[in-house]
Amino acid sequence: MDFFARQDAARRKTGLLVLYFILGVLGIIVAVYAAFIFTFSIRPWWDPSMFGIVAGCVSVVVAIGSVMKIAELSQGGRVVASMLGGTAISSSPSNPAEQRLRNVVEEMSLASGVPVPEIYVLEDRTINAFAAGHGPGDAVIGVTRGCMETLNREQLQGVIAHEFSHILNGDMLLNIRLIGVLNGILALAILGRILLQFGVTSRPSSRDEKQSGGGFAVFGLALLVIGGIGTVFCKLIKASVSRQREFLADASAVQFTRNPNGIAGALAKIKQLASNIASPHAEEASHMFFGNGLKGSWFQGFATHPPLEERIRAIAPGFDEDAALAATPPPIEEKPPSSPASPGSGSTHPWLRDIGRPSPMHVALAAGTLAALPDELQSASRELHSARSLVFALLLSDDEPTRQRQLDQLDPATRTETFRLFARRRTAQSDPRLSLIDLAIPTLRGLSPEQYRVFREEVSRLVAADGQIDVFEFALQKTLTRHLDLFFTSQTGPAIRYRSVSEVSQPARVVLSALAAVGCSDPNAVRLAFDSGARQIGAATLDFDAEWDLTKLDAALDSLAGASPDVKRNVLNAGIHTVERDGRVLPAEAELLRAVADTIDCPLPPLAEPPPLP
Repeated sequence: MDFFARQDAARRKTGLLVLYFILGVLGIIVAVYAAFIFTFSIRPWWDPSMFGIVAGCVSVVVAIGSVMKIAELSQGGRVVASMLGGTAISSSPSNPAEQRLRNVVEEMSLASGVPVPEIYVLEDRTINAFAAGHGPGDAVIGVTRGCMETLNREQLQGVIAHEFSHILNGDMLLNIRLIGVLNGILALAILGRILLQFGVTSRPSSRDEKQSGGGFAVFGLALLVIGGIGTVFCKLIKASVSRQREFLADASAVQFTRNPNGIAGALAKIKQLASNIASPHAEEASHMFFGNGLKGSWFQGFATHPPLEERIRAIAPGFDEDAALAATPPPIEEKPPSSPASPGSGSTHPWLRDIGRPSPMHVALAAGTLAALPDELQSASRELHSARSLVFALLLSDDEPTRQRQLDQLDPATRTETFRLFARRRTAQSDPRLSLIDLAIPTLRGLSPEQYRVFREEVSRLVAADGQIDVFEFALQKTLTRHLDLFFTSQTGPAIRYRSVSEVSQPARVVLSALAAVGCSDPNAVRLAFDSGARQIGAATLDFDAEWDLTKLDAALDSLAGASPDVKRNVLNAGIHTVERDGRVLPAEAELLRAVADTIDCPLPPLAEPPPLP
């Protein structure tokens, strides 16, 4: 199953959850109506108007409970992490285990083509982890201290790869909606508890009031029981949805790392050291964890995770658990990874297959990228003031008069820091500009809404300083606004509006025209590249748009963001064929293709340039 199929599967699971929720609420309405009629001895048994009142009241209570919880979690993964008692780790931790964790998360992030998530640590000494958020733009990775300090690097890498698969598979939004649904049913039980307490503690002054108070107590008890039964069914739904997603995440992690022993070793250590979470909110988030966050259930149907033995057998049938547990873990020591060798002359880049399925080669490329970055630039990406200046430094022009106009628009302190980082970037061995943006995005989420508004305006002024926008400036702005705008507005992205390629033929035409024109200047070669892409979406009759510009491209990408996963696959595949037509990938092509993929929520791993055509 590829990235696009997994996205479709996640959407279908969400639709199924909504159906289960509606059926559950209907069942609860019938049960509450029956309890109300019985408790207050109402005749006749069937009263349509009374049923409507009960249905309305129950629906309002459940809806309020769900909406309040979903609104509480609308700010993304950091709210879930804080709810569970997590603490964000420092951007430059002195603790070796925390530094190793940060290195692994950053490598996995750059290898996946998504911004680096914020990292939280739960103080539990057991082994567990989770990913939370609405999407890559607001994701966080949380791990327990036991996970961070007990596992060796390959085991920790397996756990983090498992959590990244949840990010890439679209599981996080489904998980947050599950929390909201369960809270709506719990609201009914809470109302029942309130009515029960009112009926028991009230002091009636007359016989009628005594009977009324007794009725409220009995009805409250009925609501409490009905809410409890509803909660049981919600747990069953949560468990059935979660278990299959865990098997998929395990398999994806093995594809990611090509090392089944890493994640199998982590699962084996859970058997030895447990995985339960002490937080009182662990029950709400039990389906999010790497391992079972609760103590063993008396009924396996409630278990949100498959048995550990099944998970180990599924990914590493011959794994020797005893040997893995007996091995002495090496001391925690993080050495800078070496830069990987470039692909050989016979290599090719399986572009589309890599989306959402990064490979060990991508992890190696990401590790090499981090190793080649000067410490000053990495440190700047992790400190709030310097992260702003780093973005500004990436936008500074090589033309000195233009650069001076840009610097003049910044305050003195920011100007000094920006120019320092610009000078350091120019002396670096390589210039992976979008990778620096990925590293800086989690830091920039620390801005206040007002600070972000000012920062966004400053970026726009720097881009417009020379009167034109180049491809990198467009890609940087699109990547920043894609992730940060959603974060600061607590949105989840556009809904699906287009389900066939024919509905997006004109936006696709603009995108393919841009990708073709960026790669070469010869008009004939541009037309050949465009035609190569257009054939992939069955739109050979489309003509190259000679009047495309970045404004039209921006609008086209916004339209494509509302396409179904299958349509996105076809358009992105066409874009890949367009840039591959001449057998080379220029930096401008790679940056624009990355911006296209990022805008339509298709995480694109690092691009390894294929060899020139003979």
